[in-house]
Amino acid sequence: MRAHWGSKLGFILATAGSAIGLGNIWRFPYLLSQNSGGTFLLMYLFCVIFLGYFLLSSKLTFGRIAQTNFINGFQKVCPEKISPMWGKSAGFLTILNIILVSSIYLIVIGWTLSYVVVAGQNLFHLADVNVNQGLFEKVTSSYFGQLFWGILCVASCCFILIKGVKGGIEKASLYLMPILFVLLILMAFWSFSLPNSSKGFAFLFTPDWTKLGFHSDGFQLKEFAHIALLALGQAIYSLSLGMGVCFIYGSYLKPDVDIKKAACWIVGLDTCVALLASCIILPAVFAFDMPANQGPGLTFITLPFVFNQVNGGAFFMFLFFILLFVAALTSLISIYEPIINLLMEKKHMKRWKATLCIAFTNILCSMIILASFTKKWQIKLLGRDLFDFVDYLSGSYTMGLLVLIYCIFMGWKIFPQIMDNLKIKNKWLNKYFLLVLRYLTPLVLVVLFFSA
Repeated sequence: MRAHWGSKLGFILATAGSAIGLGNIWRFPYLLSQNSGGTFLLMYLFCVIFLGYFLLSSKLTFGRIAQTNFINGFQKVCPEKISPMWGKSAGFLTILNIILVSSIYLIVIGWTLSYVVVAGQNLFHLADVNVNQGLFEKVTSSYFGQLFWGILCVASCCFILIKGVKGGIEKASLYLMPILFVLLILMAFWSFSLPNSSKGFAFLFTPDWTKLGFHSDGFQLKEFAHIALLALGQAIYSLSLGMGVCFIYGSYLKPDVDIKKAACWIVGLDTCVALLASCIILPAVFAFDMPANQGPGLTFITLPFVFNQVNGGAFFMFLFFILLFVAALTSLISIYEPIINLLMEKKHMKRWKATLCIAFTNILCSMIILASFTKKWQIKLLGRDLFDFVDYLSGSYTMGLLVLIYCIFMGWKIFPQIMDNLKIKNKWLNKYFLLVLRYLTPLVLVVLFFSA
């Protein structure tokens, strides 16, 4: 018998938990910092509101209709005979994206746990470690240290997943997500109270139109495509649209749940967390005249420096990295679940065995990426170490390609079923769903792929 969510609230929090993770609190602020703040935010909000919500609703609905894994679902829901390549190609990309994303995710979540320990030691005066760039370089240069923290995170994730959908994923989300929001709000008030934080808020909410390609001498498509591709990739990454999570979580839904309203809550919660995280990090950085245009180290280097400059900073630093760890853990749980479901249905594995299988694969792939990242192996692709290459490839291309396959299938093969299950009676809303799935998203993705 297929597992189902115990409550609508549990489903919303679990799905929001899959979306709310390192993508929002670690990746989103540094993408903002590198891409003119308000400029990137504007494009991101456009992508989430006019594309992300409709893609999320449709994919959750596809999963609920299918009631099976992400490979068999294509054959099961289609009223006409279709090529098995639909399921195989989507299945291949789903598995690839899960392996790619979880492999770098495991490394970063390991950083968060190590920082929780160090910040806790400082808070309770068990050690006097300066949490700055030196610590980050020490953490990220240690192959076995990063592997150790990553394995601890995997163990925590497996403990929850083995308990199942209702007893594990849903129960954990009911506790972890409220904690996450309380911590976020506390930290946002702290950042707002800092002197000169207004500079950061201005950077965050003021778009620079020239960065979008609008110059006095004409329009530059390549500049616009660069920001748009990053924003769309982040929206896909943030809403878990490119890893089979929404499909599987939708397949656990009961028929009486209103997906339209649930998707509004999920998108709203996800966007609020991304904005709150940015309101914590960027104003704090600007308050102390720190360079804002940093990459992945923004959260782990610049922000701890800020914490060290204010009264009570040790306490808030400890809170922040707990927040980051909780967010990352909820997302890692959701990343594993589609593969666990696939192994249970296709290979008839027990849940505990399927969980350990994906965990072992994740650790093995992370070990390879870590070897490149820590320069144990001199491996580079397109001038990038494996960590940067995998992050760029998955965030900008492979997840977008999977979304493209789902859009074409849902828009051209099963659109009437999607609309019937969603119970949409408004003809204009129905037409916009059709426009998004059949034309708008595929066209935008194809143009951005080639332009960038």
